[in-house]
Amino acid sequence: MREHVFERTRRLAVEREALWRWLNTPETFTKQVWPYRVEFLEGTGVGGASGFAVGVLNTHHGPLLNCAGVMTRVDPYRGDAGELVRNLRYFYGAFIVSPRLIRPRLLRFALGAEEDGYCALTLRVECDVRPWCAGTWTRLQSVFWKGFFGSAERGARRATRATG
Repeated sequence: MREHVFERTRRLAVEREALWRWLNTPETFTKQVWPYRVEFLEGTGVGGASGFAVGVLNTHHGPLLNCAGVMTRVDPYRGDAGELVRNLRYFYGAFIVSPRLIRPRLLRFALGAEEDGYCALTLRVECDVRPWCAGTWTRLQSVFWKGFFGSAERGARRATRATG
């Protein structure tokens, strides 16, 4: 197997704080298309934390998918211009399609500073893949994540209206 990195960045016309809030709301990710699910094991984080907190156990599962992991970094939002990062590290044995084909290692979301009403959202997925399927895996990731940025923009706008 070899390392495969899929990374995309988009500038979204939303407030950074609202986008960070949307990204760190468990319901953003737990509302999945059946038969797929995302689950958080409540109270497993540092100090008994739940949701998106360091140490919380998380799994994405369904047909041909078993991606269990742990939140290893969740930066607090402080309104500063520094990059905000959330990392989900997948456990050894996590797989997509088959453990012999694609093994995810990391899912990262990062937000850059807000500039002129725009915030840069970077998505990064690190996997180990069989070399012969790397090109296909890149294309599948492009299709899978294509709508995510639009969903993030709409979700952050809803979050702004709900609090504002």
